[in-house]
Amino acid sequence: MFLRFARFRFREGKEVEGLRILRSHAAAIKSAPGCRDAWLGQGQHPANECVVVALFEDEDSLRRLEGRLRSDPARGSDFFALLALTTQPPEVVPYEVQDLA
Repeated sequence: MFLRFARFRFREGKEVEGLRILRSHAAAIKSAPGCRDAWLGQGQHPANECVVVALFEDEDSLRRLEGRLRSDPARGSDFFALLALTTQPPEVVPYEVQDLA
């Protein structure tokens, strides 16, 4: 399994608009083939920081999503709209889930 972690730091006063866009973005990720689930979290201190975390069945599913986000304007538009609201480019990192046994 693979985990996709994306962190966004919004400019002051842009949190409400950013959260609205992130909800749509997270829903699109959640509906992607191979995605088991996706979550949106908002920081408490600071409240202008949000994350979208998604769990994928395999690396290929995650790569296909990343390709669609980059090439399909309908899917990627949310992500690019967020860039104008953030203090820096978002961190987007894939992680391979390790077995604890």
